[in-house]
Amino acid sequence: MIVPVRNGAADIAALLECLARQTLPRDQFEIVIGDDGSSDGGTDDVATADGHVRVAAGPPTNSYATRNRAVAESTAPLLAFCDADCRPEPEWLDRGLTALEQTDVAAGRIRFDVPEHRTTWTLVDMDGSKDHEHQVRVGIAETANLFLRRELFDRVGGFEGEIPEYGDFEFVERCVAAGAHLAYAAEAIVWHPARSSGRTLLRALWKYNRGYAVHAAHGRQTPEALKLRSLVPVVQTFRARRRWGRSIGPDRRWLRANGVEPNVRETLGATAIIYLVLPYQASAAQLMGWLAGRQEREASQRSSEPASHGVARD
Repeated sequence: MIVPVRNGAADIAALLECLARQTLPRDQFEIVIGDDGSSDGGTDDVATADGHVRVAAGPPTNSYATRNRAVAESTAPLLAFCDADCRPEPEWLDRGLTALEQTDVAAGRIRFDVPEHRTTWTLVDMDGSKDHEHQVRVGIAETANLFLRRELFDRVGGFEGEIPEYGDFEFVERCVAAGAHLAYAAEAIVWHPARSSGRTLLRALWKYNRGYAVHAAHGRQTPEALKLRSLVPVVQTFRARRRWGRSIGPDRRWLRANGVEPNVRETLGATAIIYLVLPYQASAAQLMGWLAGRQEREASQRSSEPASHGVARD
């Protein structure tokens, strides 16, 4: 079981309590915590003498490089990924491993832990993420709840550890491109906190869109927000939602699956953000990421070119 963390002492303590209640016997799994340069001491005393819990510590980089380091420290042939702020149900490992018997990559169900005093931003956060059933249909998944074999992880080269965002989607895309079968494991459940702050959500979405565009530039692709059909983001958002069978406003099916029934005010506010804020922010972030990715690609090409050797003359 692989989990990255940076300065998340409370999260790691709560996660370890959940893992101690797993129905899978303790001697059948190991926990490797990738510490990404924490300064809060949250992983100082969590390692166990028998190696059941280990800490793979390193300097601050990003969560994907940290996951790679934790995997390198692991010994099991099967890998289960989870985030530090997630709370797995007791049957999580059992159900995930059962699902992995029928597939190469299993994306478990992620349920939202909704704050008591939710905001419009909570609905926007829930509308746009963690729906693994939908994500699996388009060939992606998140590391908040993911199972696969170590052999596949090694074969595709692990996570891209140089870019801090979008690494889980890109990794799963590579697995699928390598011939792996991706399936949704509805019975393997973890709970994930829903954001309620616009500032926190917009910062996360900026990082995600920028990281996606950097990956696209490295692969000589044009990110979605920079294509001609996205020149009017409101129209593109509407078309994309209809193409994937989602409602025009906040996805009521997905919200209901997480126990949320938005009122009229919440629905109108979330719809305005989805159509009038997020597309333009995504366009700006993807443009910045694409330009940065192109510069990195060109610099890499220049550094790999053989140096020319001139002939010295008197």
